[in-house]
Amino acid sequence: MTTPGRDLPFETRTQAHAALAALMGDQGTCLSCFSADFRAWPLDQAAFIRQLEQWALRDTRRPDAMRFLALDWRQMSERFPRFAAFRRDFAHQVSCRQISDSGARGLVEMAWSPHVAVYAYTATWMSGEAVQTASRLHALRMRFDEVWEQAAPACPAVILGL
Repeated sequence: MTTPGRDLPFETRTQAHAALAALMGDQGTCLSCFSADFRAWPLDQAAFIRQLEQWALRDTRRPDAMRFLALDWRQMSERFPRFAAFRRDFAHQVSCRQISDSGARGLVEMAWSPHVAVYAYTATWMSGEAVQTASRLHALRMRFDEVWEQAAPACPAVILGL
């Protein structure tokens, strides 16, 4: 992880994914993630899904401890079957919502925990920052929470057929 209180830039998707993996190791009390469609996230990598599972298993009593917000969930289960299985297995801890593009205006692609956030300058995750400055963490959290409250439930853990 980075030095406390320091913000460190990244310049490649590999570095971005490493920063996301380090954030999973933080094991904070909650995790908030936003992406247009999570296309550039490592949600198809078994190692990253294992990290999500380990994070969730650390304290199984945390309801909705993981919040995932997107503009579009339509292709999620086809694109990321491992994440879809994780979502189903940990439905009691994972909450997913959807927001319109206009409602998410000003919210950056990010993963946030109480001690560190990783955000991308673009949806491709080719550059961005790992943030640990308290004031910036607070601002990211406040913006995420504002958008989260306006979002509608989405990406159900299971879909019942008729």
